[in-house]
This record gives sequence, C-alpha cells and structure tokens, in this order.
Amino acid sequence: MKKRLFMVLAAVLALTMTLAACGGGGTVEPAAPAPEPIPDAPAEVAPPASTEVFEFNLQNHDSPVGATAQFLDAWAEAILEASDGRIVINNFHGGSLGGPRDSYNMVADGTVDIAWGLPSFTPGLFPGTDVIALPFIGVKTSLQASYALWDLYDSTEYLKPEWSDVHMILLHTNCDAPLITNKKLEKAADIRGMNLRVNGGPPTEWATLAGANPMNIGIGDVYAAMEKGAVDGVTSTGWDVISAFKFYEQGSYFLDYAIHVNPYFLVMNNASYDKLPADLQAIMDQFSGYGALEVVGTRWADVKADVFNKIDETGGTIYKLPDAEQAIFDGYGVQAREIWMGELDGQGIDASGLVAKTLELLDKYKDK
Repeated sequence: MKKRLFMVLAAVLALTMTLAACGGGGTVEPAAPAPEPIPDAPAEVAPPASTEVFEFNLQNHDSPVGATAQFLDAWAEAILEASDGRIVINNFHGGSLGGPRDSYNMVADGTVDIAWGLPSFTPGLFPGTDVIALPFIGVKTSLQASYALWDLYDSTEYLKPEWSDVHMILLHTNCDAPLITNKKLEKAADIRGMNLRVNGGPPTEWATLAGANPMNIGIGDVYAAMEKGAVDGVTSTGWDVISAFKFYEQGSYFLDYAIHVNPYFLVMNNASYDKLPADLQAIMDQFSGYGALEVVGTRWADVKADVFNKIDETGGTIYKLPDAEQAIFDGYGVQAREIWMGELDGQGIDASGLVAKTLELLDKYKDK
C-alpha cells in the first residue's frame, strides 16, 4: 500500500517537473491571433460632372425674321447642344427687352446677360470700331468685312480698350448699304438738300459733305418715316435690313453704291461669363470669334440676292450712277475719312495705322 502511494506521488512530481520545464509555470498561454489583413485603399473616384444649368437672356433689337435672328438662334442652339443643355440662351428679338440705343448699356450694367447691336447707336464709345464703317473703303462682301473686323480686334490692340467693360464674343458686319429714294438720282448733286436717314459716325460726315441733311432715326421708325415722307432718302441700312423691315415696300429706287457696312457687336456681361465653370467658359469661347463667324456663314450675303428679287417683284428699280458721278461720292468718302482720322488722332489713337491695318485685312480676306 505504501509502495503504491509512493509511486503515485512520484508520477505526480514527474509530471509537474515536465510542465515547468516547458515554461508553462503551471499555466499554458493561448496562441496570439493572426493579424487581420490591411484592406486596400479605396480607388480615387472623379467627382461627378456638374449638371447645373446656366440660363442667359439675349437682347436683339433687330427683326425676329431677319438674318440677325437666324444667326443668333442658330448660335444659341449650337451652344445648347455643345454644352449638353447646360447653357441655355433665351433670345429676345425685335427689341422686346430694350431699344437699339439701350443694348450695350444693358449688358454693361447687367440688365441683360448678352446683347447684339450697333456701336453707332452709342456715339463716341467705339471710335476705332467705326473704321469698318468708313464710306467707300473697298468692302465687297459682308463676310470679307466681318473677318477683317474680327481679325483687327483679335490680333491687334487697336479696338480692345473700347470693349474692356464687357466680355467680347464677336464683332462682325452686315452687307453693304444702298441709297433708297422715291426719286432717281441722275448725278451726285441730286442728293443736296435731301433729308437723309444715315447712321452716326463717318457716314453722317459723308452725308453732310455731300450736301444732305443727315437724320439719325432708329431702325424701327424708318418704315413710318418713309411712308409719311419725313425723309427723302434712307441709307446705312444693309440689304438684309431692307428685307427684314420690308423697306422695299416704300422705296422706288435703290442706288447700289455700297456706301459702307455697319459693324455689329455680340457681347456678354463680365459677371455672367465669370460665373460659368471653366468647361462651359471653354464652350462659350469655342463659339466666339472665328467660331461664331462659322455660324454667321453667308447669311447676310444670301439676303442680298433674295431682296433683289423682292424689289423686282414690287416694281422697284436697282441702278448705279455713272462712273464720274460715283467718283464724286467716293471723294466725299475720302474727305470724311480724313476728318474722322483727325478726330481720332486728337484722342491719342493712331488713326493712320488703324486705317492702314484695316485696308490690309480687307485685302487679306478679299476672296471671302
């Protein structure tokens, strides 16, 4: 019995010593858990493109059915499509937001976002831009003059200071202007004493030199003035305007003497442009300048052929003066240019350089 007890105690002692030798100290530590794998960093995801829509109002005093409205509607539609509907331009034609004399100031003060109009309705603000309106400087087509005018703005510093208060989209011109009367001119002297509707700037100076009484009448009032006999003649209205406002219904004789073209502006309020994100500004820029001229295309030139047909249908007469008499009108144009250049020189503008560059660009684009 004692021997069996001794053997049990010996076995217990041996087991205890074995556990101590294993470092257990009588206690077995559990194995440490395996570390969890570090998850991959999430891939960078580009922020979604903005879907905000920007809506702008455009003021245009010209006819809703004329070449201007056709151009502006096509231009707005092109921008809408290119921006996937994020730039919406609402065109208000026919002066529904303001008169022709209001257009530029409405953009400058933020009353409207964009406007199309004539610099001649705000006399004195754009003296350099009037260079393209100098009488008889050799303009043959509206596209020729438009490319020359935009190149002049884009590639030189002659015109930029005049337009610094707005964001420039486009400067362009219409087609040339005839002289509309109810009495046929046989010679240059026949214009003397006429009450002549004419635009401000160099064309007014030309009319004065030719002996007429210049009258600056808004385009919307010209038809009534012709109908009532308040004017004896109308010029500074391109063939496109004659078509859009139906002046062929009032005039009997149309002297095709290409006195000048009118410069037009398409400008945007600076704050309106600046609120566009960079990608949409790029789209506006894409359809500015030469991009806008691609939308203009031959719209104004095409109108000239169409209005010739309308004049013929209503019994009107399109004619030209004999070369010697036309040369007299051309001479008045040279005098008007010299007077205008003297005024610009007095304002610190290099008028001779401006005219020389304009003539150079008209020659550059003579095949347009």
